[in-house]
Amino acid sequence: MTPNTIWRKTLIFSWINLGLGLLTLFICLILGGGAYFIITNFEFDLLTKFAIGCGAFLCVVVIYFIVMSRFGYGIRLGQLAIVERAQRGESVPNNPVEFSKSVVRERFGNSRRYYALSRDISTSLRQMLRVLSRGFSLDNESPELGSSRWLSLIIATPALRCVDECCLTYALRKRDYEVNAASVDALTILVQNWRSFIRRAIKLSIIIYVICFVLMALFFLPGFAVCQQMVWSSWPWLCISFFLVLTVKIAFIDGYTLTKIVCEFLDMASKTQIAPENYKKLDSWSKMYAKIRKSAEKAAEKAEDEAAKQEREERKAKKAASAEAPESSSAPAADDAEKTGGDDVAADETQASEDEVASSESSTSEPQT
Repeated sequence: MTPNTIWRKTLIFSWINLGLGLLTLFICLILGGGAYFIITNFEFDLLTKFAIGCGAFLCVVVIYFIVMSRFGYGIRLGQLAIVERAQRGESVPNNPVEFSKSVVRERFGNSRRYYALSRDISTSLRQMLRVLSRGFSLDNESPELGSSRWLSLIIATPALRCVDECCLTYALRKRDYEVNAASVDALTILVQNWRSFIRRAIKLSIIIYVICFVLMALFFLPGFAVCQQMVWSSWPWLCISFFLVLTVKIAFIDGYTLTKIVCEFLDMASKTQIAPENYKKLDSWSKMYAKIRKSAEKAAEKAEDEAAKQEREERKAKKAASAEAPESSSAPAADDAEKTGGDDVAADETQASEDEVASSESSTSEPQT
């Protein structure tokens, strides 16, 4: 399937995000509207009004971003499970929400684990970007001459925010790998193909900027015209328009961006062979990367120890079974011997009775003669 087809099949997650965003926006509007009503209809000094306005604004921003980042991240991770399945060529299940929950729970366990892993991946990516922005690469030990790469990184920010989701999707793809080991491989593949990846990210980010600008104009200009006619302040409507655009962006634009960038990354990963020496190079680039790789090595050692322990237990069980086998085979032999002995005794008794009968008959026949 193409990324556009996969995105259309996973639109249910975008609608869930939209409903969550509108509900959060409604709560924020109540808080902001209450603060605006208090400031405009009650007599306070300038400092008190400023404190009320700043407090209401901070509450609105914190509530909105906590809800959309915390709950919205779980929705995006469920979408990743369906995207990974569809990108492999398999059909989308009839109930994608429940299916994605079971897949994520089976692979990552609880929510704390993939939150922590996503945070570690984002930290390691930021540390690597500092090195890449100075012109370094895995192919060259010395930095390349040219302008700073910071501008390209700033432009590609909307698409680069999906990198941790790319690594988590790769972990969903590689079920036989440990989660940390799969994340390390995903980061290594990303850095090896950094030039092609950043070009795709820049193109996608420019499209996002244009769409958001058009949406902001569509939401704000009609309300601005009404405010001008009614001689109202346009600042409240500007804030409402901003949060509406942000809600639509999180629900639909980010959903499409996530699907597009993840599908391209999975195609890139399937064609990339990781060079073993790159692991040590990236250890020097990012301390968090080295930490994740160390956790993966510890998990591999633990798995090997458990496998060896299980193998020893199986050998002990086989030895115990083989030791019990001769005892069980000797018991039927003893029973056969007892049966054979009993048959011999019975045969001897039968023969003795026949001899007695024959002797009695001979003794009765002699007087008649």
